[in-house]
Amino acid sequence: MEKTKRKILAALMESPRTYWELITLQDRHLADFVGLIRQMMEEGLVEWPDYTLQITPEGRRLLQEENIGPLQPVTCGCCQNKTVQREGIFEEIYLKMRELLPQRPVPLAEYDQGPVELETLVSRIVLMYNRGDLEGQRLFLLGDDDLTSIAAGLTGMPAEITVVEADSRLVEFIQYWAVKEGFSNFYVRTYDVRNPFPQDLEKKFDTFFVDPVETMQGIALFITRCVQAMKGTGAVGYFGLTRLEASRQKWHKIQRCLLEMNLVITDILHNFQWYELDREKFVKSDYPLVTQAPGRVNVPEKNWYSSNLYRVEAVGDPKPLKLQETPQGRDFYFDDEAYATLP
Repeated sequence: MEKTKRKILAALMESPRTYWELITLQDRHLADFVGLIRQMMEEGLVEWPDYTLQITPEGRRLLQEENIGPLQPVTCGCCQNKTVQREGIFEEIYLKMRELLPQRPVPLAEYDQGPVELETLVSRIVLMYNRGDLEGQRLFLLGDDDLTSIAAGLTGMPAEITVVEADSRLVEFIQYWAVKEGFSNFYVRTYDVRNPFPQDLEKKFDTFFVDPVETMQGIALFITRCVQAMKGTGAVGYFGLTRLEASRQKWHKIQRCLLEMNLVITDILHNFQWYELDREKFVKSDYPLVTQAPGRVNVPEKNWYSSNLYRVEAVGDPKPLKLQETPQGRDFYFDDEAYATLP
């Protein structure tokens, strides 16, 4: 039996699950997941009578034949698989950001914005500190609707923080708080990744952070801009990449691009980042994940959209990709795998 089908059936043997719960438990991209659920319903392995999916007697029989039991909870209860915990100053930053985040501008679909949870935000900073990529380092952030730059600034550890952001509302918001908190060596400017990279920012930074769009053209452009900012050998970068809107075939292409840019993958942290989507609005909108669902979809009770966090390091002089053209319009944000992005 195929691995994802086996895991879904094992989860349903343990208890009925909502559509959203099953998404978090499997490892296929969303277009494949929707097709697999439809296939399993047609095969009589699962049923979807209301807002929850249930295993059928035929599904139980199939698991018993392969000696597979109910899914066991094994995620680390302390760090939720993030590998780090916030302590000391990072707990203070958590409390500060909890007060600040509700004041930021409302996310815009125009820029495909979807901020991460507070816990994820602070864990990013803790991880960067733990890996030696924060203290005394020059940080470059390409896009920052999560306000990672402010959380990093509150530590007082980076030598410099530079943010480039396409949304002028966020530029003003970040600048206001940087001044209010008295950050030194903190710079923010309006910049669209589709424009030529500013020459004064080239080959200057020790650490970059970006949460890019996941079309192939889009992510190649985002990471290329960050590579242009990298100082040289030993510089590092962090970026998010989902399994939900990026197939393994797309992962393969992205990883080949990383190697071409003289970057090596040092870490991939599974489901490190969890996102704060407007759950009710999502269900009422025309996202393919909702419109293509083969059953009744409820409003999620908790956040369900996650991404893996990559850490990469330059093993030689970083080499930006030579891109043939700059993507425009919604094709920059949307492809056939973008089931949680508006067409």
